[in-house]
Amino acid sequence: MAVRWTWLTTALVLLGSRPSLSEAASVAPEDKIVSYPPSVRTKPGSFIVEMDETLRATSANAFIKNIESVADVTVSNQFTKAFNGFAVAATASTDPVQLAKIRGVKRVWPVRYHTLSYEKPSLNTTSNFLHHMTGVERVLREMGISGKGVKIGIVDSGVDYNHPELGACWKTPGCPWQYGADYIGDKYDFLSDSPVVDPNPTPMDCDGHGTHVSGIIGARGPTIQGVAPNATLGMYRVFSCPVAGQVSAPDDILLQGIEAAFMDGHDIISLSLGGGGWPEDPLSVACARIADQGVVVVAANGNDGRNGLFTAGSPAVGRGVISVGSVDNWNVTGP
Repeated sequence: MAVRWTWLTTALVLLGSRPSLSEAASVAPEDKIVSYPPSVRTKPGSFIVEMDETLRATSANAFIKNIESVADVTVSNQFTKAFNGFAVAATASTDPVQLAKIRGVKRVWPVRYHTLSYEKPSLNTTSNFLHHMTGVERVLREMGISGKGVKIGIVDSGVDYNHPELGACWKTPGCPWQYGADYIGDKYDFLSDSPVVDPNPTPMDCDGHGTHVSGIIGARGPTIQGVAPNATLGMYRVFSCPVAGQVSAPDDILLQGIEAAFMDGHDIISLSLGGGGWPEDPLSVACARIADQGVVVVAANGNDGRNGLFTAGSPAVGRGVISVGSVDNWNVTGP
């Protein structure tokens, strides 16, 4: 009897060596399909199809024809820079085995949703930033490193670029925001079976998370100063507006944002997002490939460390990706 991939079988694979291309070709179609636990929300009838490394751009057109030969299946996006594969739109009844049988398919993933809890701020804060705790104060003041000449791409929920501490501008001369786009829009509802993707002309934030992250990275003062206040910035909006107390981003749109940030030539790409996963997840694979090209990729390691081992998130577990967690310091060390 064929066994579908689960978290346990993925873990066992990680403990062994990587299969050669010839060995990968002999894998049964059923074993190329990754399944998530019931607690993980996925997008019905949507899949990420990863191609074998031997089938890149030269075979893409023929590969697309093979995929779309499966009934009610269309290719919605092709990824060639950071990930070697496609996003596929099908129906809820489509059997992914039909996709896995196509020659050159390495893996088939359901499109997973990544969510962030939304809480409307109860007050505006003007408390002083604590760069001395992290050592940033020394980098800024003593070493004079302010991010000048560095390009930083942020894949997140968008940014309130009208905020005075963030430049109050968008892609104008002298503006810190010179790159980025919206890939999802305000109408996206992850609870719908057919969510609407309708990007806006600019990646304006309707949640606040991306604006918060942007402030940490590049706020220019006078009240709040980021780690790299003189950096050139890009925002790639991949998260929806709040729905039922959460903002969401599916894997296929996340991959679009990640590839776009890479293609825009950023020195650093920041992803304050993720979910339980492994280095073979599509987002981990994409970020690992970008890191291999010399780009610094920084990703959040999740908020579940108190739950023990195997709670680190993807893409933070990607090979070569810098995995970052936050720290709360409750010790009073002086005035």
